Amino acid sequence: MLQRYNQKSMLDIFRYSFSKGRQQWKIAAIVYFFQLCLALTLGLQVLAVFESSIGNSLEINKLLHNYDHTVISDFLKVHGASITPLMGQLRWLIIIYLIFAVFIDAGLIAVASKQKEGNALTFWQGGANYFFPFLKIALIFLALAALWTGIIFMPTLSYLMPSLEYFPNEKYTVWGIFALIILYLLGLSFLFLWSLSSRFWKIKYEVSIFSSLKKGWQLFRTNKRKMGTLLALFFGLQVFLVVIYWTLEAFLGMTSPFLIIFMALIQQAFAFFRVMIRQMFYSGVGYGFLIKT
Repeated sequence: MLQRYNQKSMLDIFRYSFSKGRQQWKIAAIVYFFQLCLALTLGLQVLAVFESSIGNSLEINKLLHNYDHTVISDFLKVHGASITPLMGQLRWLIIIYLIFAVFIDAGLIAVASKQKEGNALTFWQGGANYFFPFLKIALIFLALAALWTGIIFMPTLSYLMPSLEYFPNEKYTVWGIFALIILYLLGLSFLFLWSLSSRFWKIKYEVSIFSSLKKGWQLFRTNKRKMGTLLALFFGLQVFLVVIYWTLEAFLGMTSPFLIIFMALIQQAFAFFRVMIRQMFYSGVGYGFLIKT
């Protein structure tokens, strides 16, 4: 039978999340550096392609106005030889990113599960010790996410075109798709919280993968409302940062070298704060929902 340590209010959990997250800015900087290196790996190749091929062509200007299938087809025919290697590199980069994501999450959750302030050593040790168990958990939940995607969208694709003929107005189909997208995102959120609960349980109690999945589900089911609220709050915080960035870009633009550098720095600051927000969320889960048997 599951028993919570004590009842903590959402305000206490949210306040603790910010306090713990600010203390771990060095760990967030390590994760940001990892992600920046992975992005530069592909970014430098994209830059080389633009300089050698696409950058010397005026055809890319046609793509800036609106969608045109013929223009895109012609563009791919002319520059397909330059784009194809990028697609091949992107495939391997995604695999590498998934591997690093498992290691990074293992380190971040190991730090968040500590009662006291975690340090860089805790991050590295957590990533190394729990990489393979977390990789197994990640593959299980990737399979569940793929199954959920098929359940939601396969029937949608089958009935999409007939629905346009059946309903008197297209708005019914549009609203139906919109509702399905919301349902799909809710399902992914549930899978994410279940996965996170299982990983916390694995670190805290050193049980098997099956036991961590079972106990993680019980932990999530017991605290699903508070966990969902905490996830929504931090997701809303990320949306707020995106709105701020878009507003700055809309008003300032990139019309001078100074503004280009300034907006690039703002963009990287946003990427860094996204890592901090993730660690704040993990810290809130570790503080508010860790349980004992």
